[in-house]
Amino acid sequence: MNNFQYRLFNTLKNQTAFNEILHKVLPSKPEWSIDQSDEGNYFLKFYNGKHAHSSDGLGEGIVSIFSIVDSLYDSKKGDVIVIDEPELSLHPMLQKRIFGLLKDYAKDRQIVISTHSPYFVDIPSLTCGGSLIRVVNHGEGSVIYQLSTHGQEILEKLSSNNLYNPHTFGLNAKELFFLEDNIVVVEGQEDVLLLPNVAEQLGMEIDASFFGWGAGGAHNIEHICELLKELGFRKVSGILDGDKASLVKGLKEKFPNYHYVHIAADDIRTKPERKASDCVEGLLDEKRNLKERYKEHTKALFVALNAYMKEHF
Repeated sequence: MNNFQYRLFNTLKNQTAFNEILHKVLPSKPEWSIDQSDEGNYFLKFYNGKHAHSSDGLGEGIVSIFSIVDSLYDSKKGDVIVIDEPELSLHPMLQKRIFGLLKDYAKDRQIVISTHSPYFVDIPSLTCGGSLIRVVNHGEGSVIYQLSTHGQEILEKLSSNNLYNPHTFGLNAKELFFLEDNIVVVEGQEDVLLLPNVAEQLGMEIDASFFGWGAGGAHNIEHICELLKELGFRKVSGILDGDKASLVKGLKEKFPNYHYVHIAADDIRTKPERKASDCVEGLLDEKRNLKERYKEHTKALFVALNAYMKEHF
């Protein structure tokens, strides 16, 4: 038997403790054991009511989850756990659950993962002591780039409490870390949607990938480009609105190898004048704290919501 099989046999002696971790990822709480085929091979056996099937019928992803959970179950505070591509063969929801489990264990263990999935890039973790490393091969061998402390500070600034562009570093933006070169950074989400349409009207296409849903404002383009520079991106372009043309010169001076331009108009589309609106009473005050008079009602709302989500049909 290989090491993993041997360890699972030991796990059977204390399956309750192992399952406590496993069920944080697999809420269906599968019952399992180890069985042996007529050829003498060992396999995981899963039970579903009166039915049972082997791990072969379950897919590689669930077996991978067992391996990851086994590593966590068998670890102790201060251990180093290295996992190669924990996302393999896993549904996005299971990827999120696995990462949540890893993040919990990372409080008192050093966890290192090699991944190609944006679900395993967590901005809050990167601003609380985590490290992001990008390995690139430009045809001259692999080169390793790592975000500096300054880069992590930029991430924290861009990702914290931006109500007007909360997805500056949402899932689409985190795909950036897995893209090749040729990145276009624009001010906002309308630019991401409409600039390809403008190119199409001209019978052209933009031969590049856009950064997420925009930088969340012209002044953030500099910060995004600093992150891209630290992570080893060589070909980056910034497209600004015409009313921010004055920023182009400074960007070119700071990032001489990147390409910066501005559109001819002040904005990507013509926008009607906005009319004044009445004040609206909110759940939160100006400091985004829940108002005292709404606490009991809101608490009851969440209790009812959680109770509904835990109901079994």
